[in-house]
Amino acid sequence: MKKEILLVNVPRTPSSNQVYMESFCEAWMAHGGDSIAPSKWQKYRLLRHLMKILALLRFSCRKKNRTYVVCSRGAHLLKSSLPYAFKGEIIPMLWDCWPATWNKLERDLRLLKCRICFVTASDVVKALSQRLPEVQFVHIPEGVDTADYQEGKPLTERSIDVYEMGQKHKYFHKKLMDGRLEDHCHFVYNPNNPENGPLRVFNNWDTFTSKVADSKIIISFPLSMRNPRMDGDVDTLTIRYWEAMLSRCVIVGHCPQELIDMIGYNPVIEADFVNPCSQIADILNHIDNYQSQVNHNRDVALHHASWSLRMNTIFHHLQISSNK
Repeated sequence: MKKEILLVNVPRTPSSNQVYMESFCEAWMAHGGDSIAPSKWQKYRLLRHLMKILALLRFSCRKKNRTYVVCSRGAHLLKSSLPYAFKGEIIPMLWDCWPATWNKLERDLRLLKCRICFVTASDVVKALSQRLPEVQFVHIPEGVDTADYQEGKPLTERSIDVYEMGQKHKYFHKKLMDGRLEDHCHFVYNPNNPENGPLRVFNNWDTFTSKVADSKIIISFPLSMRNPRMDGDVDTLTIRYWEAMLSRCVIVGHCPQELIDMIGYNPVIEADFVNPCSQIADILNHIDNYQSQVNHNRDVALHHASWSLRMNTIFHHLQISSNK
């Protein structure tokens, strides 16, 4: 009997402020993949803890002909896989698998007896393949729904000069603050630290995408530079680069090698850590010179960023027929 493969859907909601899993699920279903709604059990903390205890005790009553594709961050795989792990095989689709989470992730993959696992970071695929040779790890580069992002006005007509997106590079941010950048331009950043506040400045998805499209410069660094204690040597493409490219923003920071390898060039202006305020001021003073570059970046992102392009690889590995 052929196995039934079901994606556990992560639905988009009006309050969503990040949609990386949601857009993956939407692409899966658009290609004809079958899905189910998330279990209501997840809403109840006591049941979640009970299911986790049972899983850790290796209690299982799986159906051999059913498989669930589960979206999760690396540190949360077991929690995300319940109660589905009691009903069938689990195939993870993983984001944010930083080295600090690998021991826990390895435990969960062994516990769940996963045979194939999709991961957005190529460095993680290499590392975990050595630790768990019995699991087939497949690199699926970070993607987006390109329709989510506006091309925005020409750079000269945008109202936000600099938007420091997501978590800050502490040293670079301090240099910008010491240089009083916000006294000389419209500088938007999150005053919170990751430990005590949300990572987004804007509180819903539509506002966020409209503000990115109204920004001239986006500051973006990979986690390997922002928090090397968590990330270690993992240098991976994240959604922020696609967001900036599709919104025709000038990107200042550092480009992950994965992105360079994928598109064939570096779309990021490498940050000047010695005098970043002068670098930013020079870009803003000549912002019209960058219009053709950001136009090209958007065209390239439209050809490379879509989750739809990655579904053929995923469906091939799972032996699912696509309707695209």
